[in-house]
Amino acid sequence: MRHNLNAKRWCSAKGYAYLVAVFGVLIAFSLRYILHPLLGASLPLFFFQLNTILIAFFFGIFPAILTLVLSAPLLIYFFLEPFEQFTVLDQRDVTLLFAYISYTLLTAILVELLRREQYNAKMAFLVSETRLKLMVEGDQKMRSIMRNSISKNSPNQLT
Repeated sequence: MRHNLNAKRWCSAKGYAYLVAVFGVLIAFSLRYILHPLLGASLPLFFFQLNTILIAFFFGIFPAILTLVLSAPLLIYFFLEPFEQFTVLDQRDVTLLFAYISYTLLTAILVELLRREQYNAKMAFLVSETRLKLMVEGDQKMRSIMRNSISKNSPNQLT
């Protein structure tokens, strides 16, 4: 099947998606902040990555990019040492942020491509199902026309 240009439209709730993305960042931040006394500096990215991947799966790449943009400053300020301070980022922090952005963005892109292909497969199935119905209807019409013409010709040939 040719490439479906409508594959970008697999998610129809675009305005709602951005609202859910912002709410997801708030939930991820809240969970990480509540668990901060237990986790300390470990797993600063986990909840944010999980949120971004879920948003990408349900709503697409652009709301997922919004979650990346919103969560990066929260991550830097609240969950990288020294906590609750903006300081100059050292090599470890830059590496951590690069890993967060690159891995999460790559995963979001792959999820977006997967959902587009899923949409293409669904559309291809619906098109083939419609074509089959049209062929069956056309075949039934042809058969009825042939039956009618044979039944009309048969009595004339006998007499």
